[in-house]
Amino acid sequence: MKIKNIPVELIDVADENVRKNFSFGKDSSDNLMKEHLSKFELLQPVVVRFDNRTKRYKLLIGRRRFLSLHSKGEKEIPAVITKLKGPEAEAASLFENLIRKDLSPLEKASMVKKLVESTKSGITGVSKNYGLPKSTISEWLSILSLPGQLQERIENGEVTLYEGIKMARQSSEIQDKLAKMSSPELKEELFNLGIKRGAPKGLLTIRLVFNPAKDKDRNLWKKLEEKAKENSLDVNDLVKEIILNYLKKTK
Repeated sequence: MKIKNIPVELIDVADENVRKNFSFGKDSSDNLMKEHLSKFELLQPVVVRFDNRTKRYKLLIGRRRFLSLHSKGEKEIPAVITKLKGPEAEAASLFENLIRKDLSPLEKASMVKKLVESTKSGITGVSKNYGLPKSTISEWLSILSLPGQLQERIENGEVTLYEGIKMARQSSEIQDKLAKMSSPELKEELFNLGIKRGAPKGLLTIRLVFNPAKDKDRNLWKKLEEKAKENSLDVNDLVKEIILNYLKKTK
């Protein structure tokens, strides 16, 4: 991979860049990057394509890095030059954005959908090309099938991605019913359906804490997970079963 310093003034954001029309500088993470980033700290170069017609470079990957350095007055930026264009370039841009940590669940799901639509063989092609499990791709796509009210609750954090995926597996009748519920009603119904994790009010609970920094705790948790998987249980049910068996022996 050859990296070349390219004059910032010769770079335009490519049409294939999936975040081309997103604003920059209003998000806190944008400002943090702009404040700290310099071309000497740029561990991952941007990716560009040279356009023979305009004699300029089209930025495919690294829009925020490019805009951060541009706003700081840097004259050049390290870049990898590729020949990707069209659907292949858009797919590369989608995947680069997909692995960002600051995407909301719906942003990620929408990008997965675009990636699937722009890749040959759909879900199978995305799984093969980018190493994403088919089940994970299907789960991300599934939340886009939920009623708009439920998608909004996922977006504002009232419902987690895990809960959204579980709701997407319910019938459309149940989804419509959930969408019309108030927040307290929805929370209670998710507990009743076994979708919401944790313990609803009124349940008797035992809290066990495993510190991953301690070898003993980490190894014990790993053994519990393995044993639970062998018996097609989750860890909570396995621990409950262990306690019950112990109590039977001590009678």
